[in-house]
Amino acid sequence: MTAVAPGLELCKCLTCHVRFAPTDGPCPKCGSGTTEAYRSSGLAVVLAATALEVPPPGWERPHPLALVELEDGVRLLVIPDDRSPPAPRSLVEVRREGGLYRARAAPEAKGKRGEGDAPDAGVARPPFEPPR
Repeated sequence: MTAVAPGLELCKCLTCHVRFAPTDGPCPKCGSGTTEAYRSSGLAVVLAATALEVPPPGWERPHPLALVELEDGVRLLVIPDDRSPPAPRSLVEVRREGGLYRARAAPEAKGKRGEGDAPDAGVARPPFEPPR
């Protein structure tokens, strides 16, 4: 079994400074090809959650989904490990498994922003504060 580095790999644009989930193409905001990968802590706050009662073929029923925002502002649609959707504003740890993003409840000790890679541009809102 190979050890996996903690956190989550994301990308940032060196031109417009937007951060996003890794893609094969250019920056989704400005189209620049000057992007680089970096590691995020993987900690996120749940913005919204639901359970699909009629999921796509091959998925279990009900199929929980959650929209989360990572510490650095990247939003992802994740599949929670629990069969029930997480509560909004709850703290989760996000990981990538193949082409899917999965989340589990974060331990209580986590949730304090560390000395990670914070956004360079614009005015940052406090960590884990969903937009109003």
